[in-house]
Amino acid sequence: MDAFVLDVSACMPWCCEDEATQASEQLLQRAAFRHPLHVPSIWPWEMVNALRIAVRRKRITSEKAAGFLGLLPDFDFRIAEGPAVMDLPRLNGIAERHQLTAYDTAYLDLAQRLALPIATLDKDLTKAALAEGVAVL
Repeated sequence: MDAFVLDVSACMPWCCEDEATQASEQLLQRAAFRHPLHVPSIWPWEMVNALRIAVRRKRITSEKAAGFLGLLPDFDFRIAEGPAVMDLPRLNGIAERHQLTAYDTAYLDLAQRLALPIATLDKDLTKAALAEGVAVL
């Protein structure tokens, strides 16, 4: 099945060529072959925000951002439900233990709950994932 948790940072190289690497191209191939891409409920908002910032900084055009968003429905995204209120103390503990943002905590928590590796370029999230025994792609 080769499913994994996908952080926004790991898929931005798919539309910002100056960030593309061999690893990002391999992730794109996995996505193109419809490997399940698990993301937290915040992912769509983060994706739109990252693209808007890339356009504002003139790294890509609005047309390129729109074209990229138009490709995403071809991938097998699995958007997880948001956390329950009773999960907040546990999530806060993870964030505090690793000094993560709440957003990065969402990715780490999802990877832990699903026992899947995580694809990220975020250094803090990578460090925390490895400390928690989560494989990083």
